[in-house]
Amino acid sequence: MELKTKYLDKLKNEQILADFYTDNYDESDYGFVVDYNDDYLLIEKFDDECNYDGLTIFLRHNITRIRWSGNDIESVSKLIDTSKRQKEKINIDLTSTQTILQSVNKTYNHLTVHIQDIDKSVCFIGQIHEMDDSSIVIQEFGTKSSLDRKFILLGLDDITRIDAGGQYENNLKRLFNE
Repeated sequence: MELKTKYLDKLKNEQILADFYTDNYDESDYGFVVDYNDDYLLIEKFDDECNYDGLTIFLRHNITRIRWSGNDIESVSKLIDTSKRQKEKINIDLTSTQTILQSVNKTYNHLTVHIQDIDKSVCFIGQIHEMDDSSIVIQEFGTKSSLDRKFILLGLDDITRIDAGGQYENNLKRLFNE
């Protein structure tokens, strides 16, 4: 068994909080492993203030480091309100980017897609309008100040990360009465 798989199994089975790094995009996220396969990793994410912040699906090859244990992470783990974690089994189909997008949109009625290889600070939050084997059209939620709805066409191969159920996204949904 590959070492990375061995420890992802350990983190998942023992529900150990870990810090997942994607150094190419200058990001790190605290979370609990929910599921994974050879290509994708699904975590329940928590922010730096120990608040529940939805789900994140990474491309596994983008993860450069995984850290767990130690004083800092153990302190964060103790401060997390575990009652905020998902009660039901999270059922996201990790077979392909298309199945992930479809199951996330169906479950949460929104999604956030990141295109970090093009611009690491850009993400799009909205709902799937239409999708084929190579592209997706998302009806975006505008910012809290603009409250604008518009459409964007993206290539599926450009998507590097998918989020759902986070604090910001849920607040946008409430603003748009979704």
